[in-house]
Amino acid sequence: MRYWRFLVPFGVAAAWAVAGLAAATPGFGPIQHYVHSRWVAADGAPQRVITIRQAGNGFLWLGTADGVYRFDGAQFEDIVTSRPGEDLASSVRSLLVRRNGEVWAGLAEFGGVVRIQDGHMVQTNLPDPPIQVTGLTEDLDGVVWAATARVDAPLHRFEGGRWRALDASWGLGPGWVFDMLVTRDGALWIVTDDRVLMLPRGATRFRELGLTPDAGGGLAEDPSGRVWLADRTGVRRLTDPRRPRDEIREPFVAIQGIRRARIAFDREGSLWGATGGKGVFKISEPARDATVSRFSENDGLTTNGAQDLIIDREGTTWIAGAGLDSFVATGLSRAEEIPSAPGGYRLAEDGAGRIYIGFDDALYIIRPGSKPVLLRQGPFNAMCKAQGGGVWISDGDRFHRVADGRYGRSTPVGDQTVGCAEDAAGRLWRVTTDRELAVYEGGAWRVIDQSRFGSADRPWGLVPMRNGVPVVILDHRSLAFVDGANVRVVSNGDVGVGRYFSSVEDGPDGLYVSGTTGLARLRGDRIDRLQIKDHPWLADIVSMSWGRDGNLIMLTRAGLVTLSAREMTRAFDNPEARIDHLLQSGAALDGRQRVQNGPQAAIGGDGRFWFLGAAGVMTIRAQGLVKNDVRVPVVIRNIVANDVIYPAAATVTLPAGSRNLVIGYSALSLRMPKLVRFRYRLEGVDTEWVEAGVRREAIYTNLSPGRHAFQVIAANDDGVWNDVGDRLVIVIPPTFTQSGLFYALCVLAAVLGVWMLFNVRMRSQARRLRASMNVRLAERERIARELHDTLLQGVQGLILRLQLLTEDLPRRSLLKPRFERALDEADEIVGEARDRVRDIRATRPDGHLDMALTRLVEDWTDDRLIPVSFEVTGTPRPLPADVCDEVLQIVREAVYNASRHAAPSLVKLSLSYRLMTVVVAVEDDGPGMAPEVLKSGVEGHFGLQGMRERARLISAKLVLGNVASGGLRITLTLFGLDWRVGLGNRRARSSGSPK
Repeated sequence: MRYWRFLVPFGVAAAWAVAGLAAATPGFGPIQHYVHSRWVAADGAPQRVITIRQAGNGFLWLGTADGVYRFDGAQFEDIVTSRPGEDLASSVRSLLVRRNGEVWAGLAEFGGVVRIQDGHMVQTNLPDPPIQVTGLTEDLDGVVWAATARVDAPLHRFEGGRWRALDASWGLGPGWVFDMLVTRDGALWIVTDDRVLMLPRGATRFRELGLTPDAGGGLAEDPSGRVWLADRTGVRRLTDPRRPRDEIREPFVAIQGIRRARIAFDREGSLWGATGGKGVFKISEPARDATVSRFSENDGLTTNGAQDLIIDREGTTWIAGAGLDSFVATGLSRAEEIPSAPGGYRLAEDGAGRIYIGFDDALYIIRPGSKPVLLRQGPFNAMCKAQGGGVWISDGDRFHRVADGRYGRSTPVGDQTVGCAEDAAGRLWRVTTDRELAVYEGGAWRVIDQSRFGSADRPWGLVPMRNGVPVVILDHRSLAFVDGANVRVVSNGDVGVGRYFSSVEDGPDGLYVSGTTGLARLRGDRIDRLQIKDHPWLADIVSMSWGRDGNLIMLTRAGLVTLSAREMTRAFDNPEARIDHLLQSGAALDGRQRVQNGPQAAIGGDGRFWFLGAAGVMTIRAQGLVKNDVRVPVVIRNIVANDVIYPAAATVTLPAGSRNLVIGYSALSLRMPKLVRFRYRLEGVDTEWVEAGVRREAIYTNLSPGRHAFQVIAANDDGVWNDVGDRLVIVIPPTFTQSGLFYALCVLAAVLGVWMLFNVRMRSQARRLRASMNVRLAERERIARELHDTLLQGVQGLILRLQLLTEDLPRRSLLKPRFERALDEADEIVGEARDRVRDIRATRPDGHLDMALTRLVEDWTDDRLIPVSFEVTGTPRPLPADVCDEVLQIVREAVYNASRHAAPSLVKLSLSYRLMTVVVAVEDDGPGMAPEVLKSGVEGHFGLQGMRERARLISAKLVLGNVASGGLRITLTLFGLDWRVGLGNRRARSSGSPK
């Protein structure tokens, strides 16, 4: 029960059955107990609907004065509004959906019978078409029958691809056919302006029933297979001429205002009828105690001139008129006998199945199996269950004990009361409007000291427990159990379901407390809990009601929940386990109702569930709400790309470059279309199902080319999912800029671009290197001149002077051989120095490194005793002259050092031209080099240091290492050289004039 003013926008407008409730009673009561919906021109509906049929896929087909429409519960679709080649719309008088899915239409204006195909009307070539075709039907053998407005030829049959008029041998005779019916056994029944006839399956002659009907007749078959007739006199059941005549008189129900009847039976056996002039009617149990209810424009019907009606496969009744009307049986209805109460209602159940409803102006009692009955006028501000049966009711002046509607003893009050309870000792407790707790004992009211509650929280309401202990609600944050002189307070922290209590209910196995985080059960000192995170449907409980059959019904934020009380008890022993329950997530009824403190719902002795809802006092029939078990058909309607609509098909190919799509889909659950929920996914884009809710389109942007499979599924208003749904494949061809060829060209262009940038970079580096080399060469030539003109000339002069002195020595002098050897060594040193000077001033090679190294090896071999081998691999290509010069200096230094310091028997020189590198290696078979020398060289010697400096100058890599078999290997690797510079230089030299 709620203990504060709560806005309850709750109502149920969908379908499921509450298991285990009382035995079903036929029908759902008067039409006013159904959920009525209407669609008019402002909602997109055609203005005048004449006939309705439902296709196998769930679509409603509407024949109108303007053509043929299709309706999916949310959108009216104009299928065809004119005949080919004609400007005026064709008025449709009858429709037929054949078992093969074809839709046929009977037209006015001498239009004949057409087949609807691809949005066009295709003639079936009815000969000599009448002014209108008033009816179409198909028998079990696939023969189509057409009723026309021609008295001399009222009936035609379509068989073998052609129409045939019935001749006299069929026994039909002239007349006007008002309606046709094919029964489940295959017989064809017709009603004319003066006869009722029946054609058994396979027969070729009609049988008359010997009944003369009034005009405007309509036919329907009831659940037992009996045929009923409605005409301007009323509704009657017909005697089947194939059965023995019953001595019992066939039932008849008089109905006023029928001009032209259309009738149908619903699942519950109730007969619905459209009158053509006085709205619609419904007869509950027409074969027994018939109860007639009517619905007209005054009740909200689009027009009193209802033309046609059908019962669809979900049990919804559809009416054709000035628009479209529907009536849905939910098992929920409003207690029309109890007026609305702006100040809110109070509710109590007396323990014997009688329910009391009170408000500011009146008090009603609802006995099992009866309607609400006014008990007394006057204001009523509080009521609660009395011990031993009955209820306590406060009218502001006194508390009255009421048992089965009879007033008993009373107790003075003196002021307003917001809550009450009676304890096991028969004492009456109440909470005043000043939020004080008082008990009536000793003939007077005694106010309970607030300090006994141990907190500043004020009393807000009372809950009488089955054991007679009143429970005081303290500001919805704590509970006080008042057992005689003992008061036990339990805080929200102890209960453990959140800071705020939403409801407190006394159950058969403990006190139930609902909060913001879950539901708790208090039994003595033990508290068990269920968490909302594990059971979301427990959120925001409004009421909990236990029935005599062992069921528990709850009103929650999620909707209406039913389960067995035993299942709830078991759940507290295993809180995380799944709880078997039924949940109805219904739509709210229009309006909001302020609800007073106290119980919000109760189950009567007849199993009916009563609750205080948005529109007033609501009731659910004993057998529960209607369950919609029909799995909703799902259809993908179309795809919109670049503002062009493409009809749905198994595979839809869109124009190349389509990136943004809108996919329209629908679900053919017409019962409560606004409650149908969807999920969809596009393979390759959505990793999980997209929860679309009630939205009926999927929007995608920036899609890539390729094949995309789209699937959509839906659940009806009762949560029954169609897990297959509908599926299509969307093919988006690539544009040239999205094709593989384009991407390949882009890659090629990128590679070429990188290559060009690389070449530009290398040319820049080559120019910088040449400039640096020119400076160095100029400096080298200056140094060579200085060496030649100063040092070498001076040394040569000293050698000549020493030569003269040596010659002056006596021939037998011991010093003379020593001087001669010294002079020889000096000549050798001068020779080497001249070689160095010559090397410094040497002309640059022309860029052909292989040829330059070949000359170097030949010169070395001629002058030295140590042989040098030379090997070239790969295809030679020119190098920049500056780079070639530095390489020659490094190789010369390497060979010189090897011959001078390693005493090798052979020096191997190799040149390898690779894709992006050039590798030069010098290897000897000498003793190798110490590791510390390899790392930092020998102090005072600059050979290795010079080679490293030259390598860095040309951005090359120089590696020195000992060979495992003995000897030293020096490897020089040149990276990313601008070979074309060399090629350009070579071409320039080869094309120039010889000098």
